[in-house]
Amino acid sequence: MKKGFTLAEVLITLGIIGVVAALTIPAIMKNYKNRILVTQLQKVYSQISDATKSIMNDEQTNNFYSTSAGAIQSCTDPNNGVCETGAGYFLNNYFKTVKKNCVIAGTPNENSCVAPEYKSIDGRDAGKINGDYCIQTTNGAAICMTLAQQNGNLNTGLIATLYFDVNGPSEPNITGRDVFIVKINPDGSVADFDSDKDNCSNPHSGGCITKIIEAGWKMEY
Repeated sequence: MKKGFTLAEVLITLGIIGVVAALTIPAIMKNYKNRILVTQLQKVYSQISDATKSIMNDEQTNNFYSTSAGAIQSCTDPNNGVCETGAGYFLNNYFKTVKKNCVIAGTPNENSCVAPEYKSIDGRDAGKINGDYCIQTTNGAAICMTLAQQNGNLNTGLIATLYFDVNGPSEPNITGRDVFIVKINPDGSVADFDSDKDNCSNPHSGGCITKIIEAGWKMEY
């Protein structure tokens, strides 16, 4: 005569399934969230690359720093995105925005598009996102751009640095997860601010994009 499972056997089986689920579900969820963040990162990275090429084509130059974006910022009405040169001009004219001038002196307000504070992957304080000008794009990313002398040296030329949060003020608000930093080379190419992927855990997330790209656009850390 065929017998069914006893109650004890069923309970033991359910217990084993519960243990396996408890061990695997967190990893599955982490991988899922990482894939979403990387997809958002790819979109923003591509948007920045397309924008640099567009302004160089429009102004017929092969040097990004010879364009209107490569000059000291001048805005007659920054809150409404009216800027003639610099970061404000570049961000307002070459990105689709829903918020303009959304971070002022690093202070979030009712118009803010970033989180008040950020953490690094290893839990250190990473400070705030700020720049000469900040926007929020139609896909929810916050981008801040600063144009400055490299390392403060007047003889080394200008460099445009862009901090961006791929999902704006939404969590996790961790550098290297949803917050990254890139620089624009004179030829218009976009590069990780720090190509040393071993520095990815530092508060500025330098090296994280390099690490992700080398892994085939995967966040494996």
